[in-house]
Amino acid sequence: MPKLHPCILPQNPGMEKLDLFFIPSPLMGHVGQLVELARLFVKTFDHITATVLVIKLPGDPIGTDYTDSFTDHTRIKFIHFPPMDPDLFQDCPTVGFTADAVINSHKPIIRGLVASQFTGSGPFGPRPVRPLGALVVDMFCTSMIDVAKEFNLPTYVFFPSNAAFLWIMFYFQTLQDELSQDISELSHSATKLLVPSYANPVPPSVVPDVLLDRDQWSKRFLHYARKYREAKGIIVNTFQELEHHALCSYDGNTPPVYTVGPLLKPKKPTPDHEVLQWLKGQPESSVLLLCFGSRGWFGVDQVREIAVAIEQSGCRFIWSLRRPPPEGHNGFPKEYADYNEVLPDGFLERTAGRGKVVGWVPQAEVLADVATGGFVSHCGWNSLLESIWYGVPVATWPIYAEQQLDAFQMVKDLGLAVEISLDYNQMNKDQQLVLAETIEKGIREVMDHNSAVRAKVKEMSAKSRMAMEEGGSSFESLRRLVDDIIM
Repeated sequence: MPKLHPCILPQNPGMEKLDLFFIPSPLMGHVGQLVELARLFVKTFDHITATVLVIKLPGDPIGTDYTDSFTDHTRIKFIHFPPMDPDLFQDCPTVGFTADAVINSHKPIIRGLVASQFTGSGPFGPRPVRPLGALVVDMFCTSMIDVAKEFNLPTYVFFPSNAAFLWIMFYFQTLQDELSQDISELSHSATKLLVPSYANPVPPSVVPDVLLDRDQWSKRFLHYARKYREAKGIIVNTFQELEHHALCSYDGNTPPVYTVGPLLKPKKPTPDHEVLQWLKGQPESSVLLLCFGSRGWFGVDQVREIAVAIEQSGCRFIWSLRRPPPEGHNGFPKEYADYNEVLPDGFLERTAGRGKVVGWVPQAEVLADVATGGFVSHCGWNSLLESIWYGVPVATWPIYAEQQLDAFQMVKDLGLAVEISLDYNQMNKDQQLVLAETIEKGIREVMDHNSAVRAKVKEMSAKSRMAMEEGGSSFESLRRLVDDIIM
């Protein structure tokens, strides 16, 4: 993890203690990173304390599990809200809509908590009992901006994805609100889109459903983009050296953007996990990790194409293989009781000496191991930041959310990944199989020890670590952010 330094502000014995409320979305990939931001604040600034308000998603056992065992800092306090009855959200069509409904249901509770920090009244409104400085809310918790406004508190949005995707949300919102463009029609465009935050024209096929689907856009992401403009600042989990082009594309009509990444969720203490034990006996940079996120899964036919590709490539591997949720459900994948029910006959026996097929894997720990040399990834932004931090090149296979754009940016704009697919979409009922031949080609490219991509990833890995050091770009951005909060 990045080296942290205490108190970068001028020492001031009389400096007032300042508490910040952090409100993460109850989704894997959102909670851990916002908690890491809270840790960064309190470890870097002696006068700041943090209160993390933990909302739980019904039916999700892992989304917030990291917070249950967090004990490493006395100036971070956690308030855990009990999980709500899943039956209350049966009409929500997707996990995203469910998360939104759960968050909004907690709005009165959080209003009460914020109100408890104030008492009495003065000529300018409520008078604070404790120095509550701001709310820091996840990108999906923008309804809490209204709560902050009631108490004249500033709100900062934490955007755990990248600066390029943030800008395309603003860009589409402008097209709709100012030019009356029906965003869903862009999916049928015959021409590529010229989006300022991407260096190359963007094919409509890589613009994700969350922006082009009329319900997802009009009822969720358009609302988010509008609310982001009401924030005092936006904190993005990226760093200047990685997204220089995207960050230079901002036009000044948005709140200030602070780059504080890469923020990585800490590795779990799982030294006895079977894949970590197995990695100890493998040569350096010889193992391919295939892992597709907390909601990543494939049908039987696609699983078998992957298996054929792995076997024909001849490389060592760790494959995180998950069972799809039941038909018609939008839940999370489960574990297989027997992998033989989906794998080709004899696959496990033929590859027993050079690979592991498992369920959940400690992804960060595997990427950190010197034996890992390549990563077939769903291209969630957190996974891509981990791959850069540990210097492991990626072969792209996006599945849902904004991952198609992430894959496009990594391959086409940044040259930091090789392509298996840029536009695979798990939600597309007409999605064609990615054939074994294509997968094998991507595997061989990502495991090439002499490739230009591998060299660029190693170079960017060093820059990611420098960004978090004292004087680095993210370190200085964090200092400007705190200066803005205390003004």
